Amino acid sequence: MQSGSGEWWRHLKSAAAERRPRGTTLETQWYSFGAALLGMESEDAEFSSRFRDIYSECAVQRPLDAVLPQVSLGVAALPSEPDWLSISVAPTLPDSTMFLRQLFPERGYQEYPVAEPEWLLLAQAVAPQEPVIALGPFAMLVSRRHPWQHLVAMYAISSAIWLQRDVFVMHAASVGIAGKGVLLSGAKGAGKTTLALSFACRGHAFLGDEWAAVSALSGELLPLRRAASIRPGPHPDGLDEYLRKHACHVETLTDGTQRVRTRVGPAFPGAAAQVVPLTDIFFLRGFSARPNVEPFARHSRELPPASPLLASVWGHPPAERALYMLQTLGRARWWHLDLGGSPEETADMIEGTVKEEIWV
Repeated sequence: MQSGSGEWWRHLKSAAAERRPRGTTLETQWYSFGAALLGMESEDAEFSSRFRDIYSECAVQRPLDAVLPQVSLGVAALPSEPDWLSISVAPTLPDSTMFLRQLFPERGYQEYPVAEPEWLLLAQAVAPQEPVIALGPFAMLVSRRHPWQHLVAMYAISSAIWLQRDVFVMHAASVGIAGKGVLLSGAKGAGKTTLALSFACRGHAFLGDEWAAVSALSGELLPLRRAASIRPGPHPDGLDEYLRKHACHVETLTDGTQRVRTRVGPAFPGAAAQVVPLTDIFFLRGFSARPNVEPFARHSRELPPASPLLASVWGHPPAERALYMLQTLGRARWWHLDLGGSPEETADMIEGTVKEEIWV
């Protein structure tokens, strides 16, 4: 294969077969996502560093047994194609091309015709003449000029989530209050992170602010902590104090908004993660002058606005998976929540509701 060839996709098999020189060893970094492990070996130092910055609180020691399901992620350079990387994920998701297109609909991936029957190429609608991803039977090739880091990270994590048939990972925050597990479910920007950090300020267990893992077998919330991504706006007093005293990473998202990213462990050492039984789910409905909580009427036709990650439902009959998820969540009490006043006032109302022993 010619070095740096313009039409690299005409040499897919030889590109995917390239290996780093013998004697080159990489340290495997291990992470826990719910009830599965991810082992990563990466030749791209920037990717490894960024991944660890975000998921450092999911990092674990090298497993000594194989009880938990495991996914391996490899990121390797291609000596003959410096603009491309070889990505290996095993085991991988079924129908991976469709999964990536649904996971990143905003990127407008579309299939590019290729002569190799075992390979699928993806290009973007804005540049349909140049593929940016190649998916084959044993590897994925990605262009360094394409924003590949988030895609590869999410694809590998999604593979670990998909292996957990009896664990649902939700778009939600989760905390432990007095030994009880609380799930905070709401749309993007609804206030999940602010509320979860309010409880961390009080020394309650912080399990996660973006993803929540629920075991269908035990009915427990499992820790799934990543670095908190904090929006501008009202914050708990303890958080503002920490941010004033520490230099935290500030990033600008694609929509132009800024976020402050910080690890929760160093900020709130007393909010250590723990496994707790799920007892209460608060569906964040909106904002009002004062916080308000009311029971969710299960007998109505209204379905709870619970949103599982795509990987948690991928490859399953939709109706069967939805029923299993509702049965899992149905062990807890359900509440509508309107946020109001300060974050502390809303946290007070949630805390009081959780500690009530009257079931609805």
